[in-house]
Amino acid sequence: MVIKLEGTVINTFHLEGGKNKKGEEYEASDKVQLPGSLELPNGQIKNELIDLRVEDASIYDAFKNKLISISCGAFPAGKNVVFYVRKGAKPVLADGL
Repeated sequence: MVIKLEGTVINTFHLEGGKNKKGEEYEASDKVQLPGSLELPNGQIKNELIDLRVEDASIYDAFKNKLISISCGAFPAGKNVVFYVRKGAKPVLADGL
């Protein structure tokens, strides 16, 4: 499934690799944060930051505080949906909504 995700770049950061609570190792990764909203079962809206794993966060630095569009995919993870940037996808400035 291909999703066109639009949002304002709030932050970019790099996570060092390490071990999780179960002792499993994980790789270092770059992330970009976009604001998102989720409609709750009662009809209210929950706002949250969406962390997207990206190949190179420095590409997104020039887009901070700007509305971008990026090709993403998604998969279920328990009760959550995890979004990811498609391999090779690059951000572009989005038209205003």
